[in-house]
Amino acid sequence: MRRASVRPLVVTGVYGTRTRLLAEAEATRRGWTVALSPGEANLVVVCGVPGEELAEAIRVVWAEVANPRALVEPPSDATPDAVAAALDGAVARLADEPGQRRAAAEREPPSWPPEPMEHDGTHGGMEHDGMHGGMEHDGMHGGMEHGHHMGSPGGVAMADRGPDRDGLKLDRLHVPLGPVLADWPSGLVVETMLQGDVIQEATVRVVGAAVGGTSFWDEPWTAASEGRPVTRGEAERRRAAAHLDSLGRLLAVAGWPSAAREARWLRDRLLAGESRAGLSRDYAGFARRVRRSRILAWMLRDVGAPAAHESDVGAMTAGEGDMGAAAREGGVGAAVAREGDVLGRLRRWLERTGAAIDALADPAPLAGDDGPRGPVGERTSAAALAALPRLLEGAELAAARLIVAALDPDLDQLAQEAFHAR
Repeated sequence: MRRASVRPLVVTGVYGTRTRLLAEAEATRRGWTVALSPGEANLVVVCGVPGEELAEAIRVVWAEVANPRALVEPPSDATPDAVAAALDGAVARLADEPGQRRAAAEREPPSWPPEPMEHDGTHGGMEHDGMHGGMEHDGMHGGMEHGHHMGSPGGVAMADRGPDRDGLKLDRLHVPLGPVLADWPSGLVVETMLQGDVIQEATVRVVGAAVGGTSFWDEPWTAASEGRPVTRGEAERRRAAAHLDSLGRLLAVAGWPSAAREARWLRDRLLAGESRAGLSRDYAGFARRVRRSRILAWMLRDVGAPAAHESDVGAMTAGEGDMGAAAREGGVGAAVAREGDVLGRLRRWLERTGAAIDALADPAPLAGDDGPRGPVGERTSAAALAALPRLLEGAELAAARLIVAALDPDLDQLAQEAFHAR
């Protein structure tokens, strides 16, 4: 099989970030294009520990991948060579035509879709497998594929009717997002209730808990807190890579794939240990191009901006264990308000990434615990998810993934606890 014909779909379980980054970098090196849905994929790469519910969603995804197909599960501690070897094995299996024919013959027919549901009323004519905004800009478009809830491929369930914001009677549609989507935090489930294309209610939960382990992005600060020697330059390298990872996801969801690829290319160079000189020059050009995009600014401005009265996180609820306390102690309501809309968060990432790259050679010992997503000990991702339902309510469905991508929670920060917010 030609190397360029491999289209991997990468799914990340708990503590699988390191392996995901290795798999994405290796796919880029081989010239592979990452799949955006099971229908596009012929290779599924499962990184980390998926947990029971996420594993079930992955089984559904796997059932939707057509033959020839292959699946690999490199462990969380896999080395770059081990990841490359696993992908080599997948390529060999994809090229094994007799084996693929046998596997296809043994496959059970899918048990979906169910019989179409009959309903009346106006629901906006939404298609569950994709929504496209049709914006073109140097390869950028509004083609965000929101609807494919890979853990629930049978369709969208109908609910009752209710008045919308214009006083009309519209069907209320239940549309789940996650736990597996391209450019989405794997394991995050957002249940939305829609009227027309507007989110009336949203609940958030995270599937796939595991005991032990440390967030990949928080590792330098965790190590320093345990008394291990870490320089500021080492920590800033991880910070810059984390922000570029987030920028790549947000730019991909916004429909600008060339900029997303550039962000990830810079991220991979940082994680490979490249020196500051070349990175600084190339990053400056990337940041300048993103900042100057008028269409991107138009798309992201005022999206996901919290209302003033919602800046008090005490008004929000986060469910089990100490997650509610973590959210309140983190003060994320005020933090989210300060970050502003999605455009403000993107620009702040750009600014912080540039500052981090400038500090790559700093040999001073790392001080403090301010990681890529805020104070490492405060579980800021839990607090951000506690704020998410309020940010989504009243937003159009087309904006939901932009809002999630701009928060970009690190689910490994809360992997040891169940999480639920509404």
